[in-house]
Amino acid sequence: MTIRRGTHIIHTVRPGDSVFYLAQRYDSEIDAIVEANGLYPPFNELYMLEPGQVLVIPKTIATEIENYYVVQYGDTIGQLANRFNVEPELLSGINRTIHNPDYLDANQQILLPSFIYEVERGDTLANISQRTGIPIETILRANFNRPAISEDVIYEGIQIIIPLPNSENIVVLLPLPGTEIHDGATLEGFARTFEGNVLYRLVDANNTVVTEESFTTTRYGAPSYSQFLDQIEFDREPTSPLGELQVYSRSAQDGSIQDLVQVRVWFNS
Repeated sequence: MTIRRGTHIIHTVRPGDSVFYLAQRYDSEIDAIVEANGLYPPFNELYMLEPGQVLVIPKTIATEIENYYVVQYGDTIGQLANRFNVEPELLSGINRTIHNPDYLDANQQILLPSFIYEVERGDTLANISQRTGIPIETILRANFNRPAISEDVIYEGIQIIIPLPNSENIVVLLPLPGTEIHDGATLEGFARTFEGNVLYRLVDANNTVVTEESFTTTRYGAPSYSQFLDQIEFDREPTSPLGELQVYSRSAQDGSIQDLVQVRVWFNS
């Protein structure tokens, strides 16, 4: 499973855009943009762009796994939340540059809870969905207006936007869905929870509890969304290759689980 590290810009083509211009604007390379988006036959004439077409643009130098969507005139938080399968409040809350969720500035870049998967030979959307636990419909909606991506055929080297699992108050950035994890793996995300408490546990497909309920805290407490970070320690060995990381909070009134986020993971064989 090939995860594209680094920073990616999700740009909607406008009249007059060219691959050369976009490479310069976003500190990328022409060949990287062409390969990531299938800007070649049979999807496009070589280097040809159509207004409205959505591109994934890899930045040349970047150290973080981050994707930024470039706001278009008329975009709203509600529309983007539906398109990229993220709760509207969470999308607004993790972007400190959004001062008024009812108004977005054209050309504003907003952090999108997602990752970029590079298609390998033999891949289908069905097996990518099975590996990551992200429904095909969710993947297709996030990649709307990308001609090289369809439910029937995808080609090696194309880069696909895959939304991250989230709830209204929690999104998990690491581990990424569909990746292998090990004892001591990094847990990272954003949350807005009572007293900043974030709980998690890890189970395998046989319902063996690999990591008993543990907790970490966000940098700041509610009402703001804030980052959390911890190491996932195994309490026992997995009994199957497939697992699920469950990240959540508990009600201050009755202790019930709230804001459950489920991330499909795999264990080292």
